[in-house]
Order: sequence, then C-alpha cells, then structure tokens
Amino acid sequence: MKKEVQLFGILKEQYGSPVFVDVSEMPISAKELIAAFRNQFQKVQDLPFLIAKNHFMIQDADVIDAADHIALLPPVSGG
Repeated sequence: MKKEVQLFGILKEQYGSPVFVDVSEMPISAKELIAAFRNQFQKVQDLPFLIAKNHFMIQDADVIDAADHIALLPPVSGG
C-alpha cells in the first residue's frame, strides 16, 4: 500500500511533493510511517522533521489512517 505524503522545505526541494511512501498496512503509527519514509528516501536519514496529520502536529505514537492528510516539515530558518 502507498500513503501520500506532502513535503515541505528541503524535503520538497529534494524529492518534490507529494511523494508516496510504501507501507505494509494502515492504520500505522507516525513512528512507523517516518521509518518507512526514511527507508525509502535515504538522503534524509539524519534530518529532523515534524509530522502533521490533518493540519495538526502529532507525536510518534499517534495513529495514521488511510484517509488522513500527512505532511512532513523539516526545520526552517530565515529572516
């Protein structure tokens, strides 16, 4: 199964947006989705980022369903 994920910042620059992350099943924890993303997109192994579900920030233990809108947000800086 593939889960659509919106990317922002440097993630979007490297991979475009959206991307489709291969997952074995849904629902899945945010931690499991991040692990699948890091496995599939090797360049981001050490990059920290936040995960949003349906426009709200979530934690690693939160559950993601197939219908949820997911976004990954790396750190940003600027003036």
